[in-house]
Amino acid sequence: MTTRFRHRLVHPPEWPVYTERAQRETARLVGRGRTFDYGHGPEISRLEETMARLTGRPHCLAVNSGTSALYSAYFALGIGPGDEVLVPTLTFPTTVTPLLLLGAVPVLCDAGDAHGNVTADTLRPHLTPRTRAIGVTHLWGHPVDMDPVVELARANGLLLIEDCSHAHGSTYRGRPVGGFGDAAVFSLGGVKTVSGGMGGVLVTPHRRVHEMASLLTAFRQRSRATVEDPALTPYIGTGLGANLRMSPLACVLAQSHLDDLDRLLRAKAGNFRRLESLLADCPDLVPLTTDPGCDPGARYGLHLAVTGALEGRRDEVVAALRATGLKVRPPTTAPLHRDPLFASGPPGGWALHPGVRPGRPVRPTGPHPRADALWDSWIALPATHLYEENSTLVDAYAERITAVVADLRERAPATPTRSGR
Repeated sequence: MTTRFRHRLVHPPEWPVYTERAQRETARLVGRGRTFDYGHGPEISRLEETMARLTGRPHCLAVNSGTSALYSAYFALGIGPGDEVLVPTLTFPTTVTPLLLLGAVPVLCDAGDAHGNVTADTLRPHLTPRTRAIGVTHLWGHPVDMDPVVELARANGLLLIEDCSHAHGSTYRGRPVGGFGDAAVFSLGGVKTVSGGMGGVLVTPHRRVHEMASLLTAFRQRSRATVEDPALTPYIGTGLGANLRMSPLACVLAQSHLDDLDRLLRAKAGNFRRLESLLADCPDLVPLTTDPGCDPGARYGLHLAVTGALEGRRDEVVAALRATGLKVRPPTTAPLHRDPLFASGPPGGWALHPGVRPGRPVRPTGPHPRADALWDSWIALPATHLYEENSTLVDAYAERITAVVADLRERAPATPTRSGR
């Protein structure tokens, strides 16, 4: 393509970006030697209080990653060997892998909506007498249709866990995600809109879940501040063997983003909506829009669906957009049923849990056509630069996307391919 574009691709620093105040505060902690906290110091306490308010949950526990938060949630809810847990196939692997460490059996369920989320209808066919819980992911911040899922869980006596790792600030029918289940987790690491570099939190309405998770992830000082159940207090001294604490430095960095979250949400929302408007006349490359009554909050990812005249040409579209300078790609994680760990089991007879024999760790659930079709049609745009209000990148993105789509429509269609297969 020889088109000369009016709008330059000028990228600000990639997220996470920290204020000078946050940098000074972390430097101050380093100078005082407060690079760790065995207890429940002010940095951890403030972060937990903020996340509890954000989700409307009374109990919050900070840990060193979203993965650790999920492991702690599943453990504290009593999920163990042989328990089946319904989970999405279209999710990041660590939504599911902590279940393997506990000897539980993930049951991969197909996507049920245009955002790749499971729905009550895609979960229900996989219920068995061994089903113990449902785990949902608000993929890229788009809320799962929670009311029917909550009803399904209650009607069948199932635990409900929300993976909100992408969904800081997301709401469903006016309620914050993370406030629907028996436990919910948020990642506070990597390029998340709220990031301490590494970190995560567990929120729950249940005091015992909070206390059990505290015993798992910490010992002595922290558990003395948290554990009150007389049946658990004798174990405060040792905990349960893990060491999954979040550092004060990570808490300060994540807190700086939480303090600025309203502005960040407005900036992301404004940029995404403006791009949707600019692409309104580009029907072959369509942004994933929000369902009525929902807000995807921090909008972890910016994804477009290749459709219409370009259907089946996802890889060709990606290559053409990259030729214009856009850092686009297919979504990072393909559906889990394509991954060898879930399709055929771990190599070399790994025993993932002493109570489970080596072999295939999931219960086969047949084809997952919706998840396959969605993932094969999606491309991911670099959204980690869109944290500034009225970003000029939106115009540059829209200009290049429109030009590429027009150019490809004029060409003879290529033979459709199924990307990632």
